[in-house]
Amino acid sequence: MKISLKKYAQALAESLYGEEDSAKINERIQNLLKLLVKRKQGKLVKQFTLVFFREWMKKNGKVFCKVTVPYDLNDAETKDLQKLLSDALNKKASIEVKVDREIIGGMKIEFDEYIIDGTVLTSLKTLKSQIVNA
Repeated sequence: MKISLKKYAQALAESLYGEEDSAKINERIQNLLKLLVKRKQGKLVKQFTLVFFREWMKKNGKVFCKVTVPYDLNDAETKDLQKLLSDALNKKASIEVKVDREIIGGMKIEFDEYIIDGTVLTSLKTLKSQIVNA
């Protein structure tokens, strides 16, 4: 029976939850990597990091959000955005802010498997598509 990468990540997150001994943490991670190689799933190791990170955040009641904005945010704006996302998602949000001036305005938020795209660029592309196909 083939076990999904998500199941491996959930099992590792569960086994590491509350563990503070770095030697035990390293040992568990190494054991999992050895298991993946033994089961001929070593190619999944590159993908595992992202899947595990998501599961770890979920296990700890947190969410990681990538936010794309058209201009640099100052510290207060970043902090306000983090609080708004935390409140909206009912989890402690960690955010990574990326600046992309091409989006013109609005913002794009990516978390878990979701993408909320409220950028002006996407709205303009949608409008153009609707006009062309009308």
